[in-house]
Amino acid sequence: MDTNGSTQNDETPRTGELELTPKRGTLAWLQAQPQVEWQGVLVPACNRIPDGSSRHAGEDDGKCRVIRPDGRRCGASRTRLYGICSAHAGGGDPEAAAVLATAQRARYRERRVLLGIGPNTAANPRVLARLAAQERAEELAAALVDGPLDAKDLGAVERQRAVIAALDATFPLQQLTVEVELPSEAGNVAEMGWQDMQRLAGRLLSEGD
Repeated sequence: MDTNGSTQNDETPRTGELELTPKRGTLAWLQAQPQVEWQGVLVPACNRIPDGSSRHAGEDDGKCRVIRPDGRRCGASRTRLYGICSAHAGGGDPEAAAVLATAQRARYRERRVLLGIGPNTAANPRVLARLAAQERAEELAAALVDGPLDAKDLGAVERQRAVIAALDATFPLQQLTVEVELPSEAGNVAEMGWQDMQRLAGRLLSEGD
């Protein structure tokens, strides 16, 4: 009983002694989950290891030990506690990951529409290369323009050739072929009327555009 006559519950935690719940998906949260045995080791019961997966038994190379059912090994970094990556252990935020994946698919569709790529051409290597180039357009531009200009190991001639190649790629020369029908005789040319000359000039201007 305190000085005010009230009774204090001995089980009520004092300030600074509150037990904080680990944030979902963190390693501390995984440790607080029920543990189950998988391939001779304990992992959280909330793990996301695909059925049929096996455990890499080789030396520790810092990578996740999960070998997927198709035989491919996970390349993510492993946690020291479980020997597998946080995602396979059940960590992370699945909801946030799903939102990011949806946004990434939307950006991918936008790039396909921008490049005029239909759904049936995804297996074409050139199409995939165009998608990759569009994704890293700024890096390509920097390599094309800044590369030869900033390179220190290029001679004067090599630098000039690289700059000319960059100009050809960014400002290509355009060729125009124009066919004009004129009378074969000089006298007939002189006899062309004003309307004939206007029609000829109009054709030249329209073809030049």
